[in-house]
Order: sequence, then C-alpha cells, then structure tokens
Amino acid sequence: MNGFKISFAIVAFVLVQGIAVIWYISKLDSKVNTMYTSFEEENRKEVIENQLKMKLDLANLVTEVSSLKKDLKKMRNKDKEIMEQHGQIFELLQDVTTSSTGSYSYD
Repeated sequence: MNGFKISFAIVAFVLVQGIAVIWYISKLDSKVNTMYTSFEEENRKEVIENQLKMKLDLANLVTEVSSLKKDLKKMRNKDKEIMEQHGQIFELLQDVTTSSTGSYSYD
C-alpha cells in the first residue's frame, strides 16, 4: 500500500461499531427468544382452554342428543296411540253408517 496510512481513530471507530452491532444483535435475539417463549406458553394455555371448552360442549351436545332421542321416542309412541284412536273412531263411524238405514227422521 504505497504510502497509504490508516489512522488509529478510524480503526478504533470501525472496531467499536462492529462490537456495538454484535452486542445489539445479541440483545435483540435475546428479546426475541423471551417473547417467543412467552408466546408459546400463552398459546399452550389457550390450546388447553379450547380443548376443555370443546370437551364440555361435546358432553353437553351428547346429553342434548340423548334427550332429543327420548323425546322423539315419546312422540312416536304418542303418534301410534293417536293413529290407533283414529282407526277406532273410523271403525265406529263406519259401523254407525252401515247400521243406519240411510234415512233420517225429524220426529
């Protein structure tokens, strides 16, 4: 380097800047790791809470479905009873119409 001199101040300045950049990046990395760890913990808690809520919802749904099945069975039994009663009414009406002479009197 033909007579090219670098002053000590420039070398020291560049060296200090390099050290400062390395220190800043390591601090930034530490903060990111801390935030990521806290995020993972919060996320884990939320996942557990959501799973618990889904289990409770599923249990409630199962009990409601079984209740609906019971109600549906009762309704079907009532429908059968109503159909039997209608059949009996129609038989009675048919017996009444066949046993009458076909004429009405207003005496």
